[in-house]
Amino acid sequence: MAKRYGFDISETINIREFLSKWDNALYLSCAQEPIKSPEMIAKAMNMSIENVKELETVCSLDQLNKPGTTVQSRWESLVEIPDDVNLFCTRFQAQELERRSNKNYNLQVMRKFKYKMYDQYPTTNLSGIMLNSDRDVPEECQVIYPDVVITAHIHRGVKTFIKEREEEAHGKLEQLLLTNTMLVLGRQKLTDLRDVIRCANDLVIAGDASENPDVESQEYAKDIFKSGLFFIHNTFYNDLREQDCRDYSQVIRDWGAGQGRNMGPYEVKKMEDVTFLDLTLQLGRPYLYLHQGDCEHIIIFSDIRLLTKEHSQDVREYPYLLNKCRRARTLCRVCSKQAARWITYGSEFAPENPCFFCDVCFRALHYDENNKKVSRFEAYRFFDHHAVV
Repeated sequence: MAKRYGFDISETINIREFLSKWDNALYLSCAQEPIKSPEMIAKAMNMSIENVKELETVCSLDQLNKPGTTVQSRWESLVEIPDDVNLFCTRFQAQELERRSNKNYNLQVMRKFKYKMYDQYPTTNLSGIMLNSDRDVPEECQVIYPDVVITAHIHRGVKTFIKEREEEAHGKLEQLLLTNTMLVLGRQKLTDLRDVIRCANDLVIAGDASENPDVESQEYAKDIFKSGLFFIHNTFYNDLREQDCRDYSQVIRDWGAGQGRNMGPYEVKKMEDVTFLDLTLQLGRPYLYLHQGDCEHIIIFSDIRLLTKEHSQDVREYPYLLNKCRRARTLCRVCSKQAARWITYGSEFAPENPCFFCDVCFRALHYDENNKKVSRFEAYRFFDHHAVV
């Protein structure tokens, strides 16, 4: 795996070819529940069934327990410390358990945990439900074998401008902030992933709302500007499902083909017609998701593996939210307690310009008892990434 641009990048992988290289027998084993029988173990170890059963008895963990003692689960043995034990290890474990009861401590641990950026395939989802639980799934909603599961890391959207791009050229780079980690199936369309990417810029309401902060008839930006694209391995995938969607790649391709640039040629495809099996990509390489005209999200694919019974068997759960990163919310600059809901420009009551306000402080400072403005300012609704993503 080569290292470029600060990322570990794999060789180019065609996902459909990756799937086709595996033997059919492996596909069948992936679609079946793992079978653990003495006969299979005896055949694999080239020994009799009697010897296998004897080994199972002799090597059983039950042999480590004293006769008459109650067998505890692994987790119970870690959290239930006997009172009559006075060992350094149990003393440190008790201190650690007390610290873990504080949610802030857990957050600090995960921020410093050096393995937090590695792929972790938990056995439960964020709601605590087993991924491979035996719950009944309707036949029409069951996953289809063979297939692959792809891990996609979605980063926070960044709006860049000409001045900022010039600063980047001199070494100032925007920090990548991971928001979500998703699992997608190879048979799913690219639009399935786009529809679950949440961004605060989609909820922006255009226009100054200071004259009437209670108005609710305005449209969100996502309802007005519906276009978007993925740029993956020299191919633009445009979302053209709606009649008023635009080809965002056209202006980019025209600029790249300009005199002296010699960039391209690039392929152009419809996002709604392409599945992840059709993609050619590199693991670890940053790709682009563009929407709202200039809101850029970096997407990094980190893993491709065969779909097995260990994954969720319900196709309705994909794209599957594997991880959701926690970020500090934007607080009101007045009370420093509530989340910001408004951003003002030119307010004489604000400690800074622009300034963030919660709804209570915003109305208390800028409006009288008749809900009329008491000064000249501009106000826009603010949607925090922490509350949206």
